[in-house]
Amino acid sequence: MFMLTRKTDYAIIALSHLAQRPAEVCKSREIAEKYRMPAALLTNVLKTLAQKELIRSIRGAKGGYTLAMPAERITLDAIIHAIEGPVKFVQCALDSPEGESSCELTDVCPVTMPVKKVHAKLKAFLVAVTLSDIVHDPSYGEHVVPIGVLAADGERSDISDYGHL
Repeated sequence: MFMLTRKTDYAIIALSHLAQRPAEVCKSREIAEKYRMPAALLTNVLKTLAQKELIRSIRGAKGGYTLAMPAERITLDAIIHAIEGPVKFVQCALDSPEGESSCELTDVCPVTMPVKKVHAKLKAFLVAVTLSDIVHDPSYGEHVVPIGVLAADGERSDISDYGHL
């Protein structure tokens, strides 16, 4: 099964919390309590996000965390990459720049090229979805921003139109 870890879940929730309060400094304890997350694990996730420069850590009595850039500039790909490492749909999707494959089946595999195309589309989708798209989902009320992707021709299409890879 293809699933991201709990750390990535917590990262997306914490980043969404920060994005909804761009003028505030939020404490990790406040986020952990609000969303019932283990405080120690969330603290580690926030440290990682700060190291990857997606959030800013502010020290002191009034310290906490804020986004390091606008939510529109933080992609789902960047979030996943910060926590999990590069997205890799299949073993051969991230071959080395020298052309060497990390999979011993590449020479005989009938699906190498098709799955690389699927990987490229998945990567394009993750790069196209921003934290702002996630935070401002219309099903949550006042903000209405459809989640969409940029097609190869530069046109933005609704995610429901992107059903087939």
